[in-house]
Amino acid sequence: MIEAMLQPFTFEADDRVFACQIEGRTKLAQRWWWFTVSGESHRFAPFQPEVGETVESVQFRVLSYYRELVARRALILDQRESWELRRKNIAALKSFRNR
Repeated sequence: MIEAMLQPFTFEADDRVFACQIEGRTKLAQRWWWFTVSGESHRFAPFQPEVGETVESVQFRVLSYYRELVARRALILDQRESWELRRKNIAALKSFRNR
């Protein structure tokens, strides 16, 4: 069943184009699903192929992974902003105390 999934495919979701393909050696344990996303400079290889996969199941896995990645990125930015705000507040407090 994995052999049928060796063909690369693309799909659109969340205003992006995802291009997916299996890369790796001929043994199943060394193959990985790789995908690229329009607007991203990195490629991703989050999981290995599984017996019985369909294009739809791979799309679901890819979208789940990518959406979680985007959510983590947004959380990191929020933390950076809160730390920056905290630094500014501490600096303002220190300057107020020095008066």
